[in-house]
Order: sequence, then C-alpha cells, then structure tokens
Amino acid sequence: MSATLAIIISSLIILSIGVGISLWIGRRQKDIDDWNVGGRSLPIYVVAGTQFATGMGGGVLVAHVGIGYSAGWSAVTYNLLYSLGIVILVLFAGWLHKHKFSTLPDIFKRIYGENKLMMTIATLLAIIVPFGWLCTQLVAFGNLYTQITGISFTLLVVIFAAISLLFVLPGGLASVAWTDFVFGCFMLLLAIVSGIYMLNMAGGWSGIVSNVPENIVSFPEGLGAVGLATIILWIFAIFPGALTNQMSYQRIYSSKDPKTARRGFYIAAVAGVISGTWASFIGIAIRSQNPGLENPELASGWFLTQIPTWFLAVYSGFIVATIMSTVSSAIQSVVVNITHDIYKSYINPNVNDRTLLQSSRILSVIVVIIAVALSLYYQQALGWLQATYAYSAAGLLVPIFLGIALRKTRFNSAKGAMGGIISGIIGAAIAQIIGTSIPYAVYGVILSLLGFIVFSFIYKASPDEEKKVSAL
Repeated sequence: MSATLAIIISSLIILSIGVGISLWIGRRQKDIDDWNVGGRSLPIYVVAGTQFATGMGGGVLVAHVGIGYSAGWSAVTYNLLYSLGIVILVLFAGWLHKHKFSTLPDIFKRIYGENKLMMTIATLLAIIVPFGWLCTQLVAFGNLYTQITGISFTLLVVIFAAISLLFVLPGGLASVAWTDFVFGCFMLLLAIVSGIYMLNMAGGWSGIVSNVPENIVSFPEGLGAVGLATIILWIFAIFPGALTNQMSYQRIYSSKDPKTARRGFYIAAVAGVISGTWASFIGIAIRSQNPGLENPELASGWFLTQIPTWFLAVYSGFIVATIMSTVSSAIQSVVVNITHDIYKSYINPNVNDRTLLQSSRILSVIVVIIAVALSLYYQQALGWLQATYAYSAAGLLVPIFLGIALRKTRFNSAKGAMGGIISGIIGAAIAQIIGTSIPYAVYGVILSLLGFIVFSFIYKASPDEEKKVSAL
C-alpha cells in the first residue's frame, strides 16, 4: 500500500468515528441550550477531554516539538504556564456557572449592564480569537498533509473544512465536546505509542542523551533551557490569552456544576503538561538523530519522513484528530457569538429556539466558507490573525477580572469598561507598531488597567445603572 493511500484511509477512519459520534449525540440534542453550552450537563471526563483536545491543537505537533528540539524540556514549561492559566480561570467557576452564561460577552452584560457599544466591541474581541484559530488550523492541516501526501493544498483545505461541519452541525457544543473527548483519549494513547516508538528509534534514552547538549535534557535545568527572558515573555503572552479565551469559558458553562468544571479543568491541566512532556521528548529525540535542522519547527516533518508506512498512517490519524478538535470548537464558538450576542440581542430579540438553531447551522456553513477563502487566498495574513489573540487579551482581561472583583461596588460602570477595552486595544496597537521586544499584549493590558481605573473614577455607576445590572 502506498503511503498516501494509507494516510487517507487512516484519516478517513478517524474522521468517520468522530462524525458517527457527532451524529449520534446530535440526535439527542433538541434546543439552543444544547447547541450553545452542551445542555449544561457535561460530565467531568467530557469537560476534561474537550478542554484538553481544544487547547492542544496543531501547535503542539509542530511548534512545541520545535521547542523541544531547540530547548529540551522547555516545552513542558510552556504547557505548564498554560495549564496554570486555565486553573486560575476555574477559580471563578462557581460565579460563572451560577449565572448560566453562554458566551464571554454575557459576563460584561452581567457586570456592567446593557450597553450596545460595549457589547459590540466585546463580542468582536471574543470572535476574533476562535476565528483566527480556525484559519491557522486549516492552513496547518493543508501544509502538513500536502507534504506527506502530495495532494493539492486547496483540495485538502476544502475537504477538511467540509468534514468539520459534520462535527458541528448535529449538536453544536454537545457534539463537539463528545467528539473532543474521544479524540482527546486517542491523542493521549498515540502520544504514548509514538513516544515508545521514538525511544526505540533513537536507541534508548542513553543514546538520546549522549547526542544532545546536556543542558537541555538535565532536570530541572532543562525546563529553563529556553532562557529566562523567553520564559518571562511566555508568562506575559500565555496568561492573558488563557484567561480570555471564550472556548475555555464555554467548557465551564457546559459542565453540570462548578465542581465538575473544576475537576475537569484540573484533569485537562495535567493532560496539558503531559502533552508538553511528549513534545519535549519527541523534539529531543529528533535532535539526537538529526541535529542539523536550521528551523526547529521542521522537526515534526522530518520525523514523518523516517517512519514506516503503517506507523505514518496511524500518526496521521493522530494529526487529524488533534487539528479537527480545535477546528470544530472554533467554528461553534464563533457561531454562538453571532447568534446569541448579535442576532438574538439586537436583531431579533423574540426569536424562538428552533429558528435560532437553524440560524446557527446556516451560520456555521457561512463561517467555514469565509475561513476557507482566507486560508486559500490570504495565507500570508494568518500571522496577523494570530495577533488578534493579543488584542483580545489586551481588551478583555482587565474589564473581566477586575470587573468580577469589584462587581458589588459602584466603581464598575459600562463607560469604565469601555475605557479599559479601548485603552487596551490602543496600547497593544502602539506597541506592535513600535516593535517592542515584550509581547505587545502586555502593554495593552497595562494601558487597559489605567484606562479602566481612570474612566471608572470619572464615570461611576449611577443608582439606576446598579439596579439594571442587579436585575440582569
């Protein structure tokens, strides 16, 4: 059997399993609450699986293995920082779950009251992150599979995007979460299998250690092999992003209770550290066999050229499951913002659940078509799309968490939140234009904090605004 045929068969088997689960779950989902937040009934293992699978994405397969190749155990440090971020997030699980939110902008409405301009900007900032993830994951899949199959990039992206709709349309977050859980289990299993395979391929741990610099494999020194300056930059970049990612909030909302959300996220955090350990090990093992790669992110691609056809087929299924988990979650997240925060809130407040569910499915198709178009014709712009993560964090972090902390005071006001959001965006933009070495999201967060404090002092909530907020 040719390598291309084996890869195609393996990928189709994995995707068919996922589609089957999605269709089965979709038959049991009847209302918009199932679509938006999984019926608020997901058990611990599904919450853990969907949070882990969604956060892993194609970045672990390429970028994190590249970190392992160049800086050893430092990929563990990267994933540990992200895991700490989502653990901090679930400290607020009780309050978030209590108010039955569906999206990130719902938090703004609860804290600051109804303000169309504030809600519009918050909605756009919530949308751009999952949409950016969607586009970058489609391109990552197309580029990777073009290299190992020789199939046209355009054809691969179109087919993969079309299949992704089968994961979303049947039941929204409910079907996405359950397929994520199954794929997450598959990812962990394949991580173990591929790790064992790589260990044998590289001649055992002693053979690996003897062929790489000691500072990247020693423990705990290897955790910081990437350098203190880079780790500090990671802290500034990872925490704001982890704390303002709507897809994580949706997993909290979808759990059956706050206790389930906390336990599920703790498990996902541990699984995230395990995936970082896997990425570091694979990168180190590849370096021991081929230390001459100019670009560390080529390490995964080199590994795929060294394994036999049967294992390449299995590993391809691993890649497909990893990328599809992120793609399907991103589609659903974008759509729920459009239907819940825009269509229902401002265009048709009296819309019934059936119409809203139909609209969600139609919009899913439209969102995917737009994402495919961008992925095919504006690949060079995808780096800019990733930068939207920074702008989202710069605009949302302070108003969300400082707003939650001060929610029982008159200090909170819609104008104060607006001041924080706009100041954060301006701060990030200025830092990006100047070209600072520190992630520009950091400057955005600092300026957002200043703007939030200044505008909140000037525009304290009136008694009427307080009554409106308490009534929401």
